[in-house]
Amino acid sequence: MDISIEKLNANNYSTWKEDVKVVLMEKGSWRIITEEEKVPDKLSGIEGEEERTYQKLLKDYNLRKDRAYSVIYLSSEKEYRLLIAGIEDPVKAWKILEEHFRPDSRARAIGLTDEFFSCRVCPDEDIGIYAARLKHISAQLADCDKPIKDWYHAFQLIRYLPPEYAGIVHAIYRWKDEDFKADKVLSELLAEEARLKQSNKDQEVLACQAKINSSRPLKVITRKIPSGNHDQVELSSKVKGRQRKNQKNPFVFPKTTKYKFGD
Repeated sequence: MDISIEKLNANNYSTWKEDVKVVLMEKGSWRIITEEEKVPDKLSGIEGEEERTYQKLLKDYNLRKDRAYSVIYLSSEKEYRLLIAGIEDPVKAWKILEEHFRPDSRARAIGLTDEFFSCRVCPDEDIGIYAARLKHISAQLADCDKPIKDWYHAFQLIRYLPPEYAGIVHAIYRWKDEDFKADKVLSELLAEEARLKQSNKDQEVLACQAKINSSRPLKVITRKIPSGNHDQVELSSKVKGRQRKNQKNPFVFPKTTKYKFGD
């Protein structure tokens, strides 16, 4: 398997360490680095098939050990290769780089603690990515023998969330102490994130549909009247017009002249 990772430099030791660990696990060499696997012991007096089996195990071990060193060496920038050049022991090379980039000091532990409690959700960052950053810092503190308690981890997960998470945060506040665990808090936040994303998506669809509907021209329905009916309608209109005219100017009878008989 051809695996490409970013070479070790002055700023990426944390990520480089995790990447190289995965590569060494894929090559079956990581347990050699952690010293969980030692060089095979040779029993005295073995011969024949047992001797051949031992030589085969020893050859396999040395092959994986050499691969481990080559991965560590070739995945480092040239300036840092000088720190481990000529050692050829992957365990020693790993420890030398670790001591160079991660000195065991109180200042480093304090810096990581400050980084943990200052960690915030970046704009448009997924909750899962934010949680992974917190977990990575927590792992580094554990390496310094200053592990972060789970209670503080759960607290930091909900500490700097955007306003739209206020509802779920208030609900989490009412949990029992035994339920306030980082893993459970993260599960609730991921579910809420999925709900919010779906809600926003639905609103966008509705807004888009409303915009499309508003831009459509109104249809004017016209109906052609047959010629015969047209004359009837025209005649009817004239009659109605006369009726309206008569209503406006009613007929007034002329005044009668009174005559006296006998005149």
